[in-house]
Amino acid sequence: MVQRAPGRPKDLEKREAILDAAQALFAQRGVDGAPIEAIAAQSGVSKVTVYAHFGDKAKIFEAIVQRETERLNRELAHTMTTATSLEERLVNFGTVLVQVMTQPCHLALDKALSLEAQRNPTLGRRFFDAGPGHVRELLAELIAEAGRKGEITLDDPDRAARDLLALWLGFTAIERRFCGGCLPDVDVLTADIRRTTRLFLRACAPV
Repeated sequence: MVQRAPGRPKDLEKREAILDAAQALFAQRGVDGAPIEAIAAQSGVSKVTVYAHFGDKAKIFEAIVQRETERLNRELAHTMTTATSLEERLVNFGTVLVQVMTQPCHLALDKALSLEAQRNPTLGRRFFDAGPGHVRELLAELIAEAGRKGEITLDDPDRAARDLLALWLGFTAIERRFCGGCLPDVDVLTADIRRTTRLFLRACAPV
């Protein structure tokens, strides 16, 4: 029997179990291939409990996106505490982001999200705002703060964030989507993030 951690509400445990099961099933089968009954069976709760917590699969999917975004936020906040220069802040941000985005489970979930967005553009926009859009906003604010400090020169932090994300992800994301393979070595990944970050910083160097 699995013992609950002290102070952890049973309802929260059930909610997390539902999200874990749904995330795995969505990644394996897509949204259409993962009915509520399957999610309930894999999470060890009743179908009524799933509906009571979320209502429908769209809300489950949205909760998964939000949970992954919150996890990324925590990891980003942790890496920012030790960075002393703008380059280090950006390299830490990019390394954590790309590590998360290249996890096999994330790639599978991203595929399911893309398919769902094609069927329901409004829902797709909600997923985008909660996930990639939120990441872009965080990076844009980091860049804007650097601009206010005179560390870089730029006119549009949002556009700069888009450009830097493209440098970080670029062809590597396309290659992994089609070819799969092992996760990149963290040292190799960090070196690539540093190289592309320096390209960005040279382009935005103070005049």
